[in-house]
Amino acid sequence: MSTNASMPAHLVKNEQTTVMEIIIIVLYTVIITFGVTGNSMVIWVAGFKLKPKVTNVWLVNLAIADLIFCFTRVFSLLKKLFFDHWPFGMFVCKFNGFFKYANMFCSVFLLAVISLDRTLCIWQPVFTKQHRTLGVARVVAVCVWITAIIFSTPYFIYRQVYPGKNNLTKCSVDSKEEGGDQSGKVALYSIRFLCGFVLPFIVILVCYILAGFGIQRTRLSGKSRPLRILAALVIAFFLCWAPYHCLLLVKLVDSNNKVVKMWHPVASGIAYFNSCVNPLLYFCMGLEVRGRFKQSLAGVYRKALTEDMDGQMTQSNDRSLEDSSGLKHGTAVAAGSSKTTEAVDLPVKRPHKNMDNNMVHVDIPVSDLSEKPSDRSDN
Repeated sequence: MSTNASMPAHLVKNEQTTVMEIIIIVLYTVIITFGVTGNSMVIWVAGFKLKPKVTNVWLVNLAIADLIFCFTRVFSLLKKLFFDHWPFGMFVCKFNGFFKYANMFCSVFLLAVISLDRTLCIWQPVFTKQHRTLGVARVVAVCVWITAIIFSTPYFIYRQVYPGKNNLTKCSVDSKEEGGDQSGKVALYSIRFLCGFVLPFIVILVCYILAGFGIQRTRLSGKSRPLRILAALVIAFFLCWAPYHCLLLVKLVDSNNKVVKMWHPVASGIAYFNSCVNPLLYFCMGLEVRGRFKQSLAGVYRKALTEDMDGQMTQSNDRSLEDSSGLKHGTAVAAGSSKTTEAVDLPVKRPHKNMDNNMVHVDIPVSDLSEKPSDRSDN
């Protein structure tokens, strides 16, 4: 007979609860340690050590959201380690829950913005070349924060400290009375699932499909570090938050489900882990295979974040503008304007009898085009 079978049911349950508590404590410790260190490094390198770029604006704001969230997890870790009730009062309870979801909304909204940004740069190079500026990026980042705060405000309003089992204080949005009206909680769950997970991922998926077609159209390589970093961020967010939202759906249908009650804290810990996984991804992708032990931590992050997708966007712009440049070249030659000299600059490099005969009629002599640096200095 197995040991668990011979033990009373309440002892088995207590043992399972203890194991889950240990797992959660380990997860919280890892999240706080690596999250605070890694996100601080990302903010320092991308925000202060690198040349300001649009992509770095997104990554810095993503790191700021994750960093604040990791700091708020300190209260949850202390509660798990030393208390069997919520000892930190009403405000910390509200702020803890508020920023938990502000981080979730801000992260997924920023990932959607990054995906839209990438797709626009590939499909609308002229528009993005004119309007994709640091000022616009900062305004968009502020709008993302405001939207995330609006979606998270109900959790600050409705989160309460109230007596739970054995009259121990509990911090939650759950109704004080089990038979109370659950419509408010269902509405919060639904908004969180749709606006914080499903709809942004539909946007991200559509953007990456369009970007894939655009990369083929402009003959860009899809295996660059920027593309891999962005894809890794999206996949990591999905893997971390998907179990949490799946259990959330089950909880909406059956709030007393034993599987949900057992695994929901672990699923929450895995979701929180997303706040420290992004810096780890930057680190791994900035790490060289050779001489990896000789690289400084800041140097690794600098390499990962320097080769952002701005360079790839420039490639996309140049490739996409080739055809329009060719059209301008033909128009200038037909008009016979003074700019024809620049338009035929490339054919001059490939001597051709007919081309040479035509060039005699331009306003600027051919000798001026082929003038050597020494001749110009004499003048």
